Amino acid sequence: MPNNDFDVIIIGAGLGGLLCGVMLAKEGKKVCILEKNRQIGGCLQTFAFQKKVFDACVHYVGGLREGSGLNKIFSYAGILDKLSLKSLDTRGFDKIIFGEEQVEYPLANRVHFVESLLPFFPNEKNALQEYLRKISEVVSHFPLYNLRSGEASEKDAVVGLDLMQVLRGLTSNERLVKVLAGNNFLYAGIDGQTPFYAHALSMDGFLHSADKVLPGSSQIAKFLWKELVTHGGQILRNSEVKQLEEVEGKIIWAMTADGQKWQAKTFISAVPTSVLLSLTDSKAFRPAFRERVKTMPHTPAAVMLNLVLKPATVAYPRRNIYWHPSGNVFGKESESGMVWPDTQAFFYNEDEQNPGCAESLSILTYAEGGSFSAWEDSLNITGIHAKRNEAYECQKEEVMDKVLAKTFSRFPELKSAIVAKSMASPLSFRDYTGTPHGSLYGPIKDVRFPAQTQIGLRTKISNLFLTGQNVNLHGVMGVSITAVATCAELLGMQYLLAKINRAS
Repeated sequence: MPNNDFDVIIIGAGLGGLLCGVMLAKEGKKVCILEKNRQIGGCLQTFAFQKKVFDACVHYVGGLREGSGLNKIFSYAGILDKLSLKSLDTRGFDKIIFGEEQVEYPLANRVHFVESLLPFFPNEKNALQEYLRKISEVVSHFPLYNLRSGEASEKDAVVGLDLMQVLRGLTSNERLVKVLAGNNFLYAGIDGQTPFYAHALSMDGFLHSADKVLPGSSQIAKFLWKELVTHGGQILRNSEVKQLEEVEGKIIWAMTADGQKWQAKTFISAVPTSVLLSLTDSKAFRPAFRERVKTMPHTPAAVMLNLVLKPATVAYPRRNIYWHPSGNVFGKESESGMVWPDTQAFFYNEDEQNPGCAESLSILTYAEGGSFSAWEDSLNITGIHAKRNEAYECQKEEVMDKVLAKTFSRFPELKSAIVAKSMASPLSFRDYTGTPHGSLYGPIKDVRFPAQTQIGLRTKISNLFLTGQNVNLHGVMGVSITAVATCAELLGMQYLLAKINRAS
């Protein structure tokens, strides 16, 4: 017999699923989240290596301070005051560097943005001011980003703006253009495809504030879980959904791997849409839609090197570094015949025992195409101890050596500072976050085909809704406002926004 006393069942305990669960539970809904892994959080997960805490995906968060939309959402969810935040440098939370140059171009918060870049570009004050104005203008066209109701048509005026065309329209200084786009790893930018709004929505949060969550981003998930339980909800871990049964236009139950059936009035999928479609053969999802989802291009996969550093040997910079060895800020192997690896992003963690020094460093770079395809059918997650074979481990070592060889060519001081290293491959990202092939941020947003690269919150099944980074926008802010939109389908937009705006 199905377990039948839930109002809402949510598939997946990533940020989107957790936020939906908390918001609905706060409004009296009886919520159950079914999570396939033992660890919750999706991209918010952390792990320990050599007794150091590393973030799996989310190394810093924009817009958590007072006055931002994310601040209000987390306040309403009941977790903001529980988070321990450490600000990055307001005069340069990100630094952009090129090749072997020693110059570091700072991307500062909105107050210091122009003055921080002006010494490097003394003739570009108007361009820098116009850049900030353009970001504000574009984000104003996204009602939910600003926690107000509005029409979807508001976005139509800006979704067709191409990132690089907008930047080159602001200035003829090509170096400045590259600096402004220099941290595009945040949204996996592609020249000629990435819309300006993807850049604007990402940067606007960081222009407001940039923080690390201590001791790691999993604290967001942990406190959301506690808040969910406080309001009567629950999470069932190691409970992978294998099948959804649809009758007369509604899902009637979800069956987990252990054969149990879970019944509810409403279902929310917080997993990739391709995964959702594999759970049901409902004719409500037409072949054309299934084919579009199947063939939809995704953002590229990445590898993450996690390095433990010798105590008191490497300064903690209070910033992230985005390095473009070739000078091409869209540093993927497939572009321009570049030698892999190209773009690298550096995320440091401070040593509490040695303030001012870094205890660890994570290096993110795009994965070399097909480098781990031989193990595509393998699985290795916590709770399933199915280690991949020795050849896989050798491949990881080879990849780490190649990435570090490039790193040391620009940062030779790191070579003697590393005491231990590990690496997450695209398969690691895939297994723990559920994204196809380890895609960083889900489907690619393509300015040329905006409608074809968007998936709506509603489905053709009346009681099945979508949320998460595969819908609308990725990132902590993007997933959070998508969760608001999903919950608004059940609670009413005006009602929910009023609650959120009153919370902070």
